[in-house]
Amino acid sequence: MEAEGQPWSPCPGPRVGGSLGARETVPRLRMSRPPTTTLLGLAFAALLVATGTSGAATTAAPRVTMVADSVGGVLFWDRDAREDLGRGMDFRIDIRTCRRLVTEGCVYDGGRPPSALDAIREIGPALGSVVVIDVGYNDAPEGYGAALDRVMHALLDEGVQRVVWVTLRERRPSWAEINDEIRDGAKRWPQITVGEWDRESTGHDDWFADGIHMTADGGAGFARFIRPLVVDACSASCPPDDAMLVVRTDRLRMGRVNAPYAARLVAAGGTRPYRWSVEGLPKRLHMLPDGRISGRPRTAGTYSLTVEVVDRARVRNRAAVELRVVTRSPASVG
Repeated sequence: MEAEGQPWSPCPGPRVGGSLGARETVPRLRMSRPPTTTLLGLAFAALLVATGTSGAATTAAPRVTMVADSVGGVLFWDRDAREDLGRGMDFRIDIRTCRRLVTEGCVYDGGRPPSALDAIREIGPALGSVVVIDVGYNDAPEGYGAALDRVMHALLDEGVQRVVWVTLRERRPSWAEINDEIRDGAKRWPQITVGEWDRESTGHDDWFADGIHMTADGGAGFARFIRPLVVDACSASCPPDDAMLVVRTDRLRMGRVNAPYAARLVAAGGTRPYRWSVEGLPKRLHMLPDGRISGRPRTAGTYSLTVEVVDRARVRNRAAVELRVVTRSPASVG
């Protein structure tokens, strides 16, 4: 660790690149400590294409983007936390190890990651109306307030309307100083809601592997904490939890090759009736618009399906759903 008052690279380890939506499938990682990551999965442009294919008459789930350093990496490796936070939203995350707010990040794995400001400019209007910022562990407190102002100007230029800015865990005096800069920034920028993560996590040291990087329990707590702040920031764009259209099915029952198969997708919220579509079904399986799947699968394998549900008000949501087909009877598979 560097000397007190200097930026610290909080999360050594391998680097991963990309961007990720709330319901995208990512690999489960076995780790003795939190992963370091991220910018996850597919390119952002590809994800935008995927969310724009149902036609202008259909209302998309509200877009929310989170920009973070490696502390936000829990949302990469913990799918449950990610989906709890992004339920009913088009939730995207852009996370990099060693990220800083407006300057290149600290040296990591032979390179320097782009800043949060660089990511915001690159993503542009695809950020959506609400952005969550969780960056600062690698920054020095001197100049953080001015950097915050630069980031806010860039966000507003891209059409962002509300920002949830997450405070740091005050494990070092410099991080407490940065939190003061965040709170002062909210006084200058009415678009900012401060997410007091330090206060929320006090007394929960068991949520963390090293004081700041979260375990699975910490990820669950983080998602529960951030979600109501995001829903409030969405205002009319994000309906209450019980009104949001969500896909409840994440895994279909197992099937057997050449045996009759029947299953049904389940959604909640929105306004019935629902209409379903699917991509990736194995040969000889078919789905009706009401979500019923039937047929006799021809080939064994584990299939990652992309399903979309549209309600009566033409609001839509998408999800990744797993289907496993085996050659033996499911009852005999250990």
